[in-house]
Amino acid sequence: MFSILDVFYLVFSQLAVGGFVLLSLVPKGLVGENFYRLMGGIYLLVSGLSRCADLALHQQPVTFLSFFGFWQNLESALVISFVLLVLVYTLSWWFKRPLLTQTLFIGASIFGAVWIVFSAQRYFQIVELPGEAVLLPLQFLTAAALLGTVHSGMWFGHWYLVTPDLPVVYLKRFNTVLISTLSGVTLLLCVSIFLRQQSTDVVPFNLFYQIIFAMRLLIGVTGTLLLYFITWDCLRPKSVARDVLGATRAATGFLFIAIITVFLGEFCSRFLLLEMRFIF
Repeated sequence: MFSILDVFYLVFSQLAVGGFVLLSLVPKGLVGENFYRLMGGIYLLVSGLSRCADLALHQQPVTFLSFFGFWQNLESALVISFVLLVLVYTLSWWFKRPLLTQTLFIGASIFGAVWIVFSAQRYFQIVELPGEAVLLPLQFLTAAALLGTVHSGMWFGHWYLVTPDLPVVYLKRFNTVLISTLSGVTLLLCVSIFLRQQSTDVVPFNLFYQIIFAMRLLIGVTGTLLLYFITWDCLRPKSVARDVLGATRAATGFLFIAIITVFLGEFCSRFLLLEMRFIF
């Protein structure tokens, strides 16, 4: 029997890793060190909350000692390693050691990606889907990129208020990755629905599951797609030429709304995964 903690753990772990890795879309030196300190602190907090959910899932007390001392499996070791690497990465921006900072970023990204892949293993037995050993980790990684894109992109968009002369092309990068990852999530959803149609022993859709599935499609996929096109329109050369600051401010606002649609979509997806034992 799964609880809301499973959903919380999966979504927040994927957000922490995806958002941190996609900081690579912002070239070093383009923005000040405070941006990376802020983002490191945010993803440190998110990964810490995810670790607390993991402890609760294993019926462990959420204390400092259990946070770093409870090593039940490799996944726990990966979580702790990611948290520690992000912590040291964030602190390293005060010591002005570019090589150390870059090494820590690469190390945390690798540990984070492996963590996401291993987090899928505990759900292999409940997923009634052919090829779940490949499809489930792939969905988790794609979802991590989608969650991370809208979150890091939104925070980067706010930096145009701090440094108005930032090139708009870098905010466009986040929007391009957004449509790419959303396409990947949609493709995996279509594959899952196709495989479900070929299966006979599946959990039936009742009215409650139909409502959650509709939210997944209408808000998580269609709503996010609509926000992509609105953001793209805000960042068109014509819009930027008319008012650069206004264009980036509007695009950032729509990316903030995209955070909400993506979050709702991914929460619905993980809930359906655990309740209906299929990727949605």
